[in-house]
Amino acid sequence: MSRLNPVAENDYSPKQKKIADMVSAQRNAPVRGPFGVLLHAPEICEIFANFVNLSLDEEKSRIPLRLKELAIITVGRVFGSDYEWFIHAKRAVDYGIDANAVEEMRLNRVPTFPNDDETLVYEVAKELAETRQLSDENYARALDHFGDAAMVELAALVGFYHTVSIVLNTFQVEAPEGDPHPLKY
Repeated sequence: MSRLNPVAENDYSPKQKKIADMVSAQRNAPVRGPFGVLLHAPEICEIFANFVNLSLDEEKSRIPLRLKELAIITVGRVFGSDYEWFIHAKRAVDYGIDANAVEEMRLNRVPTFPNDDETLVYEVAKELAETRQLSDENYARALDHFGDAAMVELAALVGFYHTVSIVLNTFQVEAPEGDPHPLKY
């Protein structure tokens, strides 16, 4: 049970309505998950929605979406964020991350990936999520693979999803369908 219910649509202020309409249009879906909570503070909700929209835009991304989704679920797993996992694990598989590796992650086991770039992103995102630091070795490996601009994008994405996980966990936002706690095993 969530600690903070989403703002009821009929209770939206004009600002909340504007942001809710934007979020719904960006996602082609109703306002839910972190956005349902964040809409209590519509200015923050707008910033979050625009960052997500930019980060997951294939045309503007310097990193393939399959690797971004992998980074997101890695952070979500470390933080135990059921909603984040629910949304992004399916996307990771849809974008090409091996389903068996995703299941190993869900079970909190070290996965084996078929591609070196996936292993690299997993290791970088996991280290950042667990320690809030990145070793010189992993930084050099990632920089060599991605370059400066994409490294900024990856670090910002991982940091952003730390924040999303904290918001989801603070307000105990459950996965919306099926098992509300997919990370409990």
